[in-house]
Amino acid sequence: MKRAALLALVACHTAAPNNAAPVASTSTAAVTPPAASSVAAETPDAGPDLRARRLAVITEFYAGRAEADALVLPNLRIPYDDGKTKTTQQRIDAPDIEDVFALGYPRGPIAPVTDPEQDPGRVRIDALFAATYGADAQAALVPVKFAGHTVSFHRRAAPALERVAKRLEPLLQTEARFFKDLGGTYNPRNIAGTAHASAHTWGIAIDLDPAFADYWRNMPPPPKWKNRIPQAIVDAFESEGFVWGGRWFHYDTMHFEYRPELFDGRLTEQ
Repeated sequence: MKRAALLALVACHTAAPNNAAPVASTSTAAVTPPAASSVAAETPDAGPDLRARRLAVITEFYAGRAEADALVLPNLRIPYDDGKTKTTQQRIDAPDIEDVFALGYPRGPIAPVTDPEQDPGRVRIDALFAATYGADAQAALVPVKFAGHTVSFHRRAAPALERVAKRLEPLLQTEARFFKDLGGTYNPRNIAGTAHASAHTWGIAIDLDPAFADYWRNMPPPPKWKNRIPQAIVDAFESEGFVWGGRWFHYDTMHFEYRPELFDGRLTEQ
């Protein structure tokens, strides 16, 4: 579906003034992901219990109503499992709810990513993001003080970014260079080389100083993983529910985006 058509599909249900009630839960409690571990990835037989927990996590942070086998938006039903076996790229191109969680999300020590299928956190359902954050996310931006700057961030994700900023304060004495000239937050555009909306479209992503960024498209193929972002900065973001582009084979190391569903402790319950 073309991005313009997608936004039109959900606009009548999502465009709201800043003082209007948001579509989904307004919970802004700090995310407490398991330390130095990985959220459970897909298994051949995940079972109805894990399915129910994943749908519950999605509806905690996003718009929609959970059914036994789907997430229901006002004008769209997104299946939990469309029954297809997919590569990571196919999940990105045509995701169901199960695909969002398929790779889990690893934490812990930074390590090179060498498997082309390892892009945890890159699967996004555009219709779900539009229904949650609004077809015009710009109307929902609020100012956030971050590492000596004031940036614009979506009001639903702003409290999480404020908590990251608090965690980063002790690092600014030694790591200020990574925040000198930020790469930006809200920017309604597609991901380079794709027809998929960037997380910046919704005002839920932030890029650090591009002078210290490494990006897979700037490398000769096949891309070789490279990174200059310190562990402590990554830990500060991940502790508040932000995925890092340095965990991807198709890496973008200055990029962090708010994805609390991938850090929720319910996903690791037995």
